[in-house]
Amino acid sequence: MEDWQGCLDPQCQTALMHARESVERRGGSVITVEDYLLALLDSDPGITRFLRGCGVDMDELTRTIQCEQPIVTEVGGEGPLSSQLMYWFAAAREATELPWLGWPQLLESLARYAERLQEKAYVAVLELVSHWPDHTEERDLSPLDESQRAPVVVADAAWIELAEDVAVSLAASQTALIWVRGERGTGKTAWLQSLLSDIELDYVELDLRREAEVMASDLPVLPDRGVGCCSPDNRSRWPVLVLDNVSPANLVALMELPDGLAAALTLQWAGPILLLGPDEPGDSQGVLALQHRLGRSLDVFDMPAASKVQRQAILTAHQAAIERQWNVQIPGPVIRFASSRRSRSVSTPGGMLQWLERSAARLDLFARKGPPEAMAMAGQADTLRRQSLVALARKEPIDDIEASLGEIQLHRVAAEVAWHERKAAGKLRQLSTEDLRQELERWVAARPGPVHYVRHCNNQDGDSAGAGSGNLHS
Repeated sequence: MEDWQGCLDPQCQTALMHARESVERRGGSVITVEDYLLALLDSDPGITRFLRGCGVDMDELTRTIQCEQPIVTEVGGEGPLSSQLMYWFAAAREATELPWLGWPQLLESLARYAERLQEKAYVAVLELVSHWPDHTEERDLSPLDESQRAPVVVADAAWIELAEDVAVSLAASQTALIWVRGERGTGKTAWLQSLLSDIELDYVELDLRREAEVMASDLPVLPDRGVGCCSPDNRSRWPVLVLDNVSPANLVALMELPDGLAAALTLQWAGPILLLGPDEPGDSQGVLALQHRLGRSLDVFDMPAASKVQRQAILTAHQAAIERQWNVQIPGPVIRFASSRRSRSVSTPGGMLQWLERSAARLDLFARKGPPEAMAMAGQADTLRRQSLVALARKEPIDDIEASLGEIQLHRVAAEVAWHERKAAGKLRQLSTEDLRQELERWVAARPGPVHYVRHCNNQDGDSAGAGSGNLHS
C-alpha cells in the first residue's frame, strides 16, 4: 500500500487512508476499487461539481458503485489493496507521465484505459464524460480579494494633469467640494487610487450606501480635533472625505433619508469632500441643492477619456490576475487589439476589462467542456443510451436507436474538430483576437435595443466609424 501511495497526490493519498478506515469499520480487510472510488468522490466537492457539470447523475453513480461494493474479509495474497485496485493504479500510471496521479488521471484511466474493469456499471456512467481536465486546468477558483487588485498604472498625461488639479484644490481649501464627473467605466476608481497614493493628505474613504458596516466599525468616522491629522504643526486639519460612485444627486438623496448617516456626516465634516460619479438625470438640480445644503461651492472636473496608451497600461496591469483567475494566456497582440478598439461599449477601461474577462471565462469553459454543439450531442447520446437500456429490458428492438446513436456520434466528432485542432497546436487556453470578436458579438447582441449587422469597409473590427445607430460595433 505504501508503494502505491507514493504515486498518488496528497488528496488521493488521503482518500486511500479514508477508504482503509471505512473498510476496517465494516469488518473488511481489503480495499476494493469501489471502496476507494467512494472515498475519492467524498474527498473533494470539486470532483462532484465537475462530474455534474459533465452531465453525470451523481445519485446514479453512487448507487452503481455501492451495488458492486463487496466486503472482503480474507486478505489472502492480495495485501491491503485488491488486485483490481492495483490494476487500476497501474493503468493510470502507464497512461500519464505526471509524477503524481490526481483524481482527473485516475478517473479518466478508469473510464478509458482499465479494460478489465469495463464491465462495471459505474464505469459506463463515467464514460459519459468526454473531456477530463489535465494538470494545467487544476486551479484555485477563489475570487480575487482587495489585496490582489492590479497596481494602478497611469500612462496618460491627461489623467496626471487631472490628478494634479484635484490635489491642488483639495490642499488649498478646507471647504473644497469637488466632483470628478465621468461615465461609468471610464476609470474613475483606478484614477482615484492613483490620486490617493500621491497626495500628501489624510483621507477617509466611505461607502454611504453600506451604512450598517460603517456604523459597526470600531474606527471613528469624525476625526478628533485634539489629535493632529497631518502633522504636529497643523492639528486642525481635517482629512479628505472621499465618496466614490456618488454624484451630487446621489448624495442629496442619501442626505434626505430619515436618520441616515449621510446628512449627519457631511454637514459636520469640516474638511474637503471629493465626489466621483457619473452625470445622471437630475444632477443639475442636485448640484444646486447640494451647494445649498452644505454651504459650499462645487467645483466640477470632467474625467478625460482614456487614451489607447492608458487602456493598454490598464490591461497589462490586470493581465496577470485575469490569467490566474481563468487559467488562460493573453498574448501581447491580444492586449494591443483590445486596447485599440474604438467601439463605445469596449473603449472605456471598465468595458474593456469586462470584455476581456468575459472572453477569458468563455475560453476556460470551452477548454474544459468543449464546444456547445458537442455538449448538446453528448446529451442527445445520453438520452438514446437510456432509451436503449429500457428497450433492452423490455426486449424491444433497438436498431433505430443504435443508428441514431451512430449518427449523433459522427456529428459530435465533427463538432469537436476545432477543439482538437486547437489543443494539438497548444493554443487551447490561449486567448485570440477571434475569441474577442466573437465575444463582443454575443455581448452586444444580448443587450436590449436594436442590433443591426452592417458590412464594414476599410474600418477596424469593432470601430464605429461609418456605422449607423444600432450598429453591432457602435
